Amino acid sequence: VLGAVMVSLGELWGSFGVVPSAVVGHSQGEIAAACVAGGLSLEDGARVVVLRSKALLALSGRGGMVSVPVSADRLRDRPGLSVAAVNGPGSTVVS
Repeated sequence: VLGAVMVSLGELWGSFGVVPSAVVGHSQGEIAAACVAGGLSLEDGARVVVLRSKALLALSGRGGMVSVPVSADRLRDRPGLSVAAVNGPGSTVVS
C-alpha cells in the first residue's frame, strides 16, 4: 500500500504540472522514485514491491521495528532495543 500511495502522489503532483527534475527515495521509496522518474513501469514497480515484501517477510523472523518520537541518545542503552535508524533529532527507529 505504501508503494502505491507514493507513486500515486507523484502522479497527482504531475497532474498539477509539478514534475521533479530529480527524485530520491529510501527503502520502498526507491521503488516509487524509479516509477515516478520513468525508470520502472507501474507494473514492474508493483512486481518489485511484492517481491521485496515477500523477501523481507521471510527474513524478518520474530522481530519488529517502530518509530518513536525520542532522540537516539536516550534509547541507545535500553536493554532489548537497538537503534535501527535516526530520522531526526527527535525521531528514532528502534528494533
